[in-house]
Amino acid sequence: MPRPSYARVRAKRYAPTKWEKTTFWLLVLFVVSTVTIISKSGVQYPRVSIWHWMTRDEEDKSQDDVHDVQFQQDFPRNMTWEQVQETRVRHMAHTCTSLNLNQTLDYVVLKHILVDTRHKALMCFVPKVACTSWKRVWFWLAGLLDQDDNIMALTRAQVHGKFLPTLASTKFTESRREEMLGTYKKFLFTRHPLDRLISAYRDKLENYDTESNFDFHKYVGQEVERMVRGKVTGLGHNVTFPEFIRWVTPPNGTWTVAQKNEHWRPMVELCAPCAVQYDAIGRYENLQQEMNATLYWLGAEEFSERFPPPDRPFHAAEFRQEYLKHLASGDKLRFLRTYLLDFLLFGYDMP
Repeated sequence: MPRPSYARVRAKRYAPTKWEKTTFWLLVLFVVSTVTIISKSGVQYPRVSIWHWMTRDEEDKSQDDVHDVQFQQDFPRNMTWEQVQETRVRHMAHTCTSLNLNQTLDYVVLKHILVDTRHKALMCFVPKVACTSWKRVWFWLAGLLDQDDNIMALTRAQVHGKFLPTLASTKFTESRREEMLGTYKKFLFTRHPLDRLISAYRDKLENYDTESNFDFHKYVGQEVERMVRGKVTGLGHNVTFPEFIRWVTPPNGTWTVAQKNEHWRPMVELCAPCAVQYDAIGRYENLQQEMNATLYWLGAEEFSERFPPPDRPFHAAEFRQEYLKHLASGDKLRFLRTYLLDFLLFGYDMP
């Protein structure tokens, strides 16, 4: 039997598609540039192992789950709350300086900073980070409700309406804003970037939010289908998590209004931590303990044991691997590229 020629054998080899080639080189460029930036900046990051995260097997994932649980349970280790905050704030400031990140206080940032003139406090609220619960408490803090009033009686429309004062309010002059930013206690709460996106997806697209005035399936789900699938086939009701990730991380850097929705917009863009010198950074992963410590720090300890539970709890950490396993390497790459600064500035481990 004659042997096949070399040309024929070579012709049968698998030829990668243009998309696969592009994805591969984007991955290489992303990994090299990210590691280079971090190593040259001197930023101490807990785990920068992007290639391992994108290629690891299920055994590795189970081991990382143990690490994540241990990481969450370590607070406050042998440190006081003040020492923990000093460490986080110093890390954030060092990262901003080392990476030369310049941010401005635009309208988006100003409208996300709640004002409490009674306790001289400012809080940047981040949707999907106990945002509704914090806003309910703010009705007490700002004196809009008496201490004996039931904040759980507030409707979601009232909680997320225009009742709470923010730095974007026209009643504050520019000089007054600068004064508050310079003298008030300033803080925010953060959440693991992937868990926050999973929570947003489960809340707004996987389930149906009957209490919202905004129809996420109609205005967001259908846009996802149109941009990812090329046509609307499910009327926004059957968008998958990989499709959501591809949509919320546009490769060309051009964002639609829906893609910039506050529920999945990066935390660094909502709160501008390189422009606002925050004094404290709480974590959703340790919400009850850190919330109580924060209220004591504000001088509002009378509310420390009255923090309301979430209206619709969408826990994500326990489902992280379930959603993560459906993402291709290209999806993970785009996710990391879009939310990298959230990982770096707030010190979260790669999932």
